[in-house]
Amino acid sequence: MKKTLTLLIALLLVLSTLIGCANSQSNNGVSALASPGEAVKDVSYGDVSQSFRRSLWDFAGKTSASVLSGERDKNSLYSPMSLYYALAMLEAGAAGQTKTDLQDFLSMTEALDTSRNLRTLYALMTKEEEGIQEQIANALWIRQDLVGEGGKKIKQDWLDQLKNEFYASAFAVDFQDPKTAPKMSEWVAEQTRGKIKPEIDLNDPLLLLVLMNTVYFKANWDTAFDPAHTVKDVFHGMDLDISDVPYLQGAFMSQALLDDHYTAARLSLTEGSIRFVLPEEGMDPEDLLKDPHLLTDLFEREWKNVSLNIALPKFSYKTKVDLLKEMEAIGLTEIVTVSPDFSNMLTTDAEVSAISQETFIALDEKGVEAAAYTEIQIRETGMLEPPEQLTLELNRPFLYVISDGAGAPLFVGIVRNPLAD
Repeated sequence: MKKTLTLLIALLLVLSTLIGCANSQSNNGVSALASPGEAVKDVSYGDVSQSFRRSLWDFAGKTSASVLSGERDKNSLYSPMSLYYALAMLEAGAAGQTKTDLQDFLSMTEALDTSRNLRTLYALMTKEEEGIQEQIANALWIRQDLVGEGGKKIKQDWLDQLKNEFYASAFAVDFQDPKTAPKMSEWVAEQTRGKIKPEIDLNDPLLLLVLMNTVYFKANWDTAFDPAHTVKDVFHGMDLDISDVPYLQGAFMSQALLDDHYTAARLSLTEGSIRFVLPEEGMDPEDLLKDPHLLTDLFEREWKNVSLNIALPKFSYKTKVDLLKEMEAIGLTEIVTVSPDFSNMLTTDAEVSAISQETFIALDEKGVEAAAYTEIQIRETGMLEPPEQLTLELNRPFLYVISDGAGAPLFVGIVRNPLAD
């Protein structure tokens, strides 16, 4: 009897362990394929090469104008770093001319050692300290039939590279399951501390993969603004004056850059800084961004020490932009949609069907908080099998069901007499 009881307890323990493992691998239809690898340790800002930093500022300068040209009475915001990481993951899965074109678009060269620099940068962008929180995260969501013994369309080498070099999580999901999009949205919300929770559209029946990157940043001013000095005044918009705008006011030892087309000042944060650029009278920010070297100049030019008196409006807003559409003029759309080669990623023909970005920012007396989320959707381009032919004549009483986008049955009915009121 004791032996039987012991065997039963042992069996229950084994079953509990197996059930626990199964739950850890699958959560409401989401199967975790990979967790982020361990980030490099004991790195400093000096471990990121100056030439790589410059390439990132070049990328920001090349891409910002196409994204930030919005409506004249609306704010804009864009994260070049978030897009860079997302496109770099895409580049890792590309081959042939597509790989070359993406490397050119990202200003990647062998001399830059982009992979090493991105790994170092990832480690530096993951911190939680007094006055500074920074977090970057990458994820890959894969249609579940592409993986496992029956799938074999996804390349394991690419998955391993995303895990070990981009520290990406990988999940196998059913994109047609109405629970999947909310799960993906919750992942974004968690990584951005609740600042961004996107409405994710998974309606494309040919959708294969979704690549995601998030960036979160929160830092205090190195020297805080005194809330007692905040005043309300007029902000002169492009087409009208806006009254009662709250302005932070302060006097700081700072740095400035004086140019024929703008005046710039830099305010320090507990880690990092914010550069504010005011165009000369008669010019708009869009006019400045027409120069693709503007941001690189802000990075490279010598700033001089000044005693700065500044009036800075408080602001907080969110944006969403279709990057694939907005960056068509600078060549990104053609690279990833016109017969691209993603053979390092998949064993089937595929193309990018969407690249979008959502952002959030809030600036006040304490400091700045900002978040970004970039999404790349990849769809299959192979020929579909011709559909089976069906003839249906609803010429006798029939049943019908109306459901919503979430799959909920809203109405069920029967037609017995089409002419009856």
